Amino acid sequence: MPHIDFPISDLPLDTAVRVEHEQMAIVVTRTTSGISAFVDVCPHAAWPLSGGLVENGVLSCDGHGWEFDLKDGRCQNAPAYCLTPVKFTTMGDFLRLEWERNLANKPSLCSIGQQ
Repeated sequence: MPHIDFPISDLPLDTAVRVEHEQMAIVVTRTTSGISAFVDVCPHAAWPLSGGLVENGVLSCDGHGWEFDLKDGRCQNAPAYCLTPVKFTTMGDFLRLEWERNLANKPSLCSIGQQ
């Protein structure tokens, strides 16, 4: 499984950071509530989310202003849409991102029962 390891100290608070590996781009954020990682593409118009702003646990898309809750990736403007999460673990002062090779091609619609 592809992965990236990097220091958590490289993640400034309340900032969207783009992390790339071969054909994969991931947006990683660190807030006072924790760390989140998603495929770096807005499900609305495929804009990179790493250009957006992070405020009060919400990541806003720089393209059209859609807003996503960093806890679960759900779009606040169109709740049927979610970001595609990327698995991560912390190892001391490091963060490891791991994903399936085809993760960027998975659909980003939320399931109806998901909160």
